[in-house]
Amino acid sequence: MNRRNTLGTVLAVLAIVLFTVPAFFPVQPVLVHDTDRSVNAPPEELRQEGYRIVGYENLSSQAQDLYVEALKQDGDYTVPQDQGADEFRYPTRSEARRAYENDNRTALGQVVIKRPADDSGLPRADEYYHEPEPEETNMTEEQLQQRREQAMRYDAMETSTEQPPLGATPQLLRLAAVLFAVLSLGVGGYLFSSK
Repeated sequence: MNRRNTLGTVLAVLAIVLFTVPAFFPVQPVLVHDTDRSVNAPPEELRQEGYRIVGYENLSSQAQDLYVEALKQDGDYTVPQDQGADEFRYPTRSEARRAYENDNRTALGQVVIKRPADDSGLPRADEYYHEPEPEETNMTEEQLQQRREQAMRYDAMETSTEQPPLGATPQLLRLAAVLFAVLSLGVGGYLFSSK
C-alpha cells in the first residue's frame, strides 16, 4: 500500500469516527430563566389568574442566584440541566403547550417574585410596565401610582427547558465535527482513489 492509499484510509476512518461524535455526545437541554414578562396587575388579581407568588427572601440561595443572574443578563439566563432550582418548574415545549391549553399557569413555569421592600442589593427589574390609557380605566391618579409601584415590586419570571440555540458551543462543536468528517471523507476518498 502506497503512502497516498494509507493517508486516504486514515482520513476515511477519521471521517467515520467524526460522523459518530454527534450520536455519542448529544446536546443536553438547558434551563431558561426569563424575566422579561411584565406584571401589570396587583397581587390579588395575579393570584386569581393562577400565578404563583413567592417572596424573594423565601427562595433558596440557588433560586435567588438564578433570578439575580437573569436580571443582570437583561432578562434571559440559561444554565445546564443540573443547575436549576427546586422551586421552579422547567416545562418542555410540549408540556408548556398542554399547560397553556389547560390554562395552568403554574405548570407553564410562570412565577411572580415579590421583591423585598428594600431591594437596593438587587439589579433593577427589567420588565416593561404598560401604563393603561386614562380612557381604559376609571382609576384615580393615586390608584394608578399604587398600581405602578406594585408592578415594579412584583417581577414575573418564566422558566423552561429548551435546546441550546444553534450558536451555542455544544451545537458548534457538533457542526464542526460533521464538517471535518465531510472534509476528511472527501480528501481521503480522493487520495485513496487517485493513482
